[in-house]
Amino acid sequence: MASLQKVRVKGHTYWRIVESRRVGGRPRPVPVLYLGKADDLLARLRGAGPLKVRSLAHGHVAALHALARELDVAGAIDRALASTGRRACRPSPEPAAATASDGLSVGRSLVLAAIGRACHPTSKRGFAAWARTTTLGELAGVDVARLTSQHFWEQMDQLPDEALPIIEKDVVARVLDRHALPLDTLLFDATNFFTFIASTNRRATLAARGHQKQKRDDLRQVSVALLSSRAGGLPLWHLTYGGSISDAKCFASVLPLLRARLAELGRDLDTLTFVYDKGNVSRDNQALVDGRLHYVTAVTAASQRALVDEANARMAPESIDGEQVPTYRARREIWGAPRTAIVLVSKRLQDGQARGVMQHAASAAKWLDDLAATLARGRQRRDRAQLQRDIEARLRGRQFLGRVVKFELEGEARKLSLSHTFDAAAFEHLRDKELGRIVLITDRHDWPTAEVVRTYRSQARIEGVFRAWKDPFHLSLRPQFHWTNQKIRVHVLVCVLAYLLARVLLLRAERTGCPVDSIRTLVDQLAEVRRATVARPEPDGTWQLTTQLEEMDEPTAKLWQALGPTG
Repeated sequence: MASLQKVRVKGHTYWRIVESRRVGGRPRPVPVLYLGKADDLLARLRGAGPLKVRSLAHGHVAALHALARELDVAGAIDRALASTGRRACRPSPEPAAATASDGLSVGRSLVLAAIGRACHPTSKRGFAAWARTTTLGELAGVDVARLTSQHFWEQMDQLPDEALPIIEKDVVARVLDRHALPLDTLLFDATNFFTFIASTNRRATLAARGHQKQKRDDLRQVSVALLSSRAGGLPLWHLTYGGSISDAKCFASVLPLLRARLAELGRDLDTLTFVYDKGNVSRDNQALVDGRLHYVTAVTAASQRALVDEANARMAPESIDGEQVPTYRARREIWGAPRTAIVLVSKRLQDGQARGVMQHAASAAKWLDDLAATLARGRQRRDRAQLQRDIEARLRGRQFLGRVVKFELEGEARKLSLSHTFDAAAFEHLRDKELGRIVLITDRHDWPTAEVVRTYRSQARIEGVFRAWKDPFHLSLRPQFHWTNQKIRVHVLVCVLAYLLARVLLLRAERTGCPVDSIRTLVDQLAEVRRATVARPEPDGTWQLTTQLEEMDEPTAKLWQALGPTG
């Protein structure tokens, strides 16, 4: 239902018609018609003619665009392109046509793509339709209808692979210059993203089948490694690599690149501590780290069985962030080097692993029941030895399953019978002595136990980056419709820049006391800042145009005051 509302803006009283709608799950008055001042309303009632109003989303694109200009992201891209001495990545009929006709450099085009990726991930073909609902075109001084998929393709095509690390280093350096963030602890991890690149496509060699972390083993995937700061969660370096390469193999190859990037940023490696998870750890990989980098990492509990058994009898509670965590600390020679090892029990991991064991046991029990029924009907053609091996292989297929599910196969030939039981005592022993155990190792021998554990737990920050890249509403790496290695690498760089810009905005919001808990919340709240253009008819037949921001609630107004452009 519509209602008449009076608002005060800079000491003046305006009138507008609003309707109550739900925005972001909350009821909010949404303006549907701006009537202006009382005199304007009177003129309207006397037949001066209808108002024309156009309202566009403004806050999120304005804040990101202003930050990109402050950091000179477009300039960094264009300078890197010029430094390579290459005009285009491959021959094209008119390599400079897109830049000249649309008035945008490669840098400016990719900045617009990054802003779109942060606010509303879509295909390049769908970019213009989204941008028309915002003020982005006006802010950038470009007709967004001309930003077609072909425009982005041509601009991306001009950027060679060797320019990408130069761009990233330049932008990251500017961010670090403007924000006093300690870089004493750095986080490293890698993940993969499935694609819809056809198996017959031989140009995109990056896309390959491998262990798919999103359970899409039927699709080719691309992997991305990332180095992030613990403080602020800023991406400092990334690498796009083949989807068939394991995390451990990637880790060994990127260590020299990580050291080079930190040297370029003027960082003293001896003051840094690297954090990486056990998926990147092997005896050979750890040998590459020892003596070169300080580290906190984890190794599998199964590889340190004697240490875990020793710890189970000597656990003592350690206060970590208000939680009493059972821990055990020892100095041991592991993989040929002295290390401080900490064994701890994670209650959350323990409960999750226990639920997993029970679920697998229930699935195995159903399979065994079905097999027992088949044997009872005399339909089984395998001999006893083969059947025994098949059952044992099935139980070995899931960790711990063979220790809690017991079976007995009796009889011979076609008179076989099968029975099974769940060993509750074995399950309780497993839960109390093995599940939930985490083994950390470090060369920071003088650090307190709690600090080592907190440092390792900070790895969750980089996992948060990967979750953001898989968020379909903001920052997502998908959809990505690129079919060559070069385009895929440029696309990932755009997504990294998008995350970096959004993360810096979130950091600034936190420092100004704005209650924003995530990038998604930040972007959604800024999107509520809308700018309206009101056209009022004049007696001489012309139109008077005025532009103003719509009324905001108090939290949004505070956020806009902190992050909105000042110029």
